[in-house]
Amino acid sequence: MLNGKIMPSDSACLNYDNRGFLWGDSFTVQLRGNSCIVYDFKNYFQCICKMLESVGMETDDSFKAKIFANDLMLLLRKNRIYKEFCATITFFRNSNGIKKLADTNTFSTLVSVESLPHEFYSINKDGIFTDIFDALQLSIGISNPNFSYDLICSKILAENELDDLIVTDNDGNYRRSLYSDIFFLKDNSLIYASDPENVSINAVFSSRIMQIANRKLGMEIYQSTVNSSKLKVVDGMFLADPVNGIRWVVGLGRERFYIGKVNDIAYEVYNHYKEEIEKEKGLAY
Repeated sequence: MLNGKIMPSDSACLNYDNRGFLWGDSFTVQLRGNSCIVYDFKNYFQCICKMLESVGMETDDSFKAKIFANDLMLLLRKNRIYKEFCATITFFRNSNGIKKLADTNTFSTLVSVESLPHEFYSINKDGIFTDIFDALQLSIGISNPNFSYDLICSKILAENELDDLIVTDNDGNYRRSLYSDIFFLKDNSLIYASDPENVSINAVFSSRIMQIANRKLGMEIYQSTVNSSKLKVVDGMFLADPVNGIRWVVGLGRERFYIGKVNDIAYEVYNHYKEEIEKEKGLAY
């Protein structure tokens, strides 16, 4: 779907002067849902509006939550996807040519959808293995300052038999993985280690997890940096993002963790979104 118009997936729908292709003047989010309804849609839509504002893309009266939700529903039904799904949404600034500097702040929206095999969020039965991302492992020099090293890390994952890599800040604090936000557990405390000031789709999902863990399990919630010196005193670790849900981590480098309360948190998250969809379906009828 391009700007609300459904198009064949095997036909070209973008022009040669697309600013996302030429200059990276775009961003992409992925959202998950069920029964043609995106989980936590209102919160994610608000986050998308903030992200658009942060890059100077201006919304108009046609970009409204209700209209966008209806467009997604139409696209899902057109593709006969009625259960679990993932929507990939790209926002790119419009262009009147191939020049680098933008001459407009209007934008276009490209959406694709695909079905997912599991209903709602299910936790991984086997813990995943991670390690610290080291850019020196990449035997390539990149001249584009806007290029993300994350995009070419698949070889590192394969060679080291890892499921994800942990990205640190300049002080060695664990801030995110290639896909997700980072959480640690200690006794009855849940520690959010990713940057709480970051405006991102992952942060919306993380906020919901913290709310559920506090309300349903009575856990104490902390937002704090975590680095290698603190790993010895934590009990558990998991990664979280809207597409993969909660993935519990059994290994970070040489450190090992038990699943512990990660399973309880994942169960409550599963129930929360299942109930949300049932409620939304009831309102629709």
